[in-house]
Amino acid sequence: MRDDTFDVIVSGAGPAGSTCAIYLARSGLNVLVLEKEKFPRDKVCADNKTWKCLDIIKELGLWGEFLKLKKKEIRGVLIGSPSDYHLDVALLESDISEKGTWYNVRRELFDALLATAAKKEKNIRFREKCAVRLPIIKGAKVCGVNFVNEKGGSETAFAQIVVGADGSSSPIATELGMSPKIKGRYAINTRAYYQDVSFSSDRCELYYLKGICPGYFWIFPVDESTCNVGLGMRLEDIQNLQKTGMSLEGKALELINSERFATRFNNSKKLTEFKSWGVSVLPPNRKKWSGAGFVLIGDAGTFAMTFSGEGVGPAMRSGKVAAEQIRSAFERNDFSAKSLSEYDKAMRNILDPEVAGFKWLEFLLLNQAVFDYVIRRSAKNPKLLEICSRMQKDYSAAKEMINPSTLLRLLFG
Repeated sequence: MRDDTFDVIVSGAGPAGSTCAIYLARSGLNVLVLEKEKFPRDKVCADNKTWKCLDIIKELGLWGEFLKLKKKEIRGVLIGSPSDYHLDVALLESDISEKGTWYNVRRELFDALLATAAKKEKNIRFREKCAVRLPIIKGAKVCGVNFVNEKGGSETAFAQIVVGADGSSSPIATELGMSPKIKGRYAINTRAYYQDVSFSSDRCELYYLKGICPGYFWIFPVDESTCNVGLGMRLEDIQNLQKTGMSLEGKALELINSERFATRFNNSKKLTEFKSWGVSVLPPNRKKWSGAGFVLIGDAGTFAMTFSGEGVGPAMRSGKVAAEQIRSAFERNDFSAKSLSEYDKAMRNILDPEVAGFKWLEFLLLNQAVFDYVIRRSAKNPKLLEICSRMQKDYSAAKEMINPSTLLRLLFG
């Protein structure tokens, strides 16, 4: 095999790309990973790691290394509504017994863990400081990439399949007419780390506030003294905010100093400046993430979850599924659009039940009075709370909230 030719090229070594590359390498395929940064590197994120992520970490044999990371155990979610009603959603004890708890851990640490594991795989060539610029297309099939190499020069590499794992600004997806920046589904997050914030000891706190929904303000503990504090909003809502002279960071600081949250930060110290990053949320009707010679995973494929904005677990899941379908494509020796559409089908089989639940959650976020009412009523009803807890493992449980019996509980229970 030539030095510039591989079975698969993975553009991007975040959780999606590294996960996919490791699975591919372990199936015997030769993989080139191209990453524009050098690890360890920071990544703007709320830092939550749910079972979607942790199950794969265990499957990859990385659990022991994960447990060594500085982190915070999480046993539930605290949701605040626009009118300051609160819903404390604990993880079910049965789920914790089966799968353990969640954890919050900084992406700088977590991504480096995955990247280090990828570098150790004998079938992976891992190149940092290499930024992919464009896919190479021949005969309507993607067959490689053009990238800026470690020395700043232009270089090419070729493969039967290119995996776009290059984030919400993905050059691969954008050039192929599948930009992740879809109106109404693209958000910008800003985040800083604070020390000595008053926080709920083992909860991720999400506050859906007036003028911010369907985005939210968050306080996530990442260790015993440090919190990840941030704000995420849709791009168009940020643009409207900017017309008033307010930036996203300015809005986050305004919330921190507001009557609702100021006492939480009285004795705190800001450890880092605010940093911002884009995230692409899954459109409800999307059915395609592949084509001749390529597949898209992670934020490049718009896989972040509605309502929570969870990105790492869905990204790793898409990387694993992509690796399974790519391996099957090699067994068939068929890298056509039709062959790789099996990846689309596999993802839809996973996502369709979840999307059914998303529709109800999105309705709540876009109708704040209803959201307030549901949060207030659910907090007082054990059955509604139980549904909310099951949603932490399976988003499809959200659709139970619109069953006639559940609606009666909301109205009269």
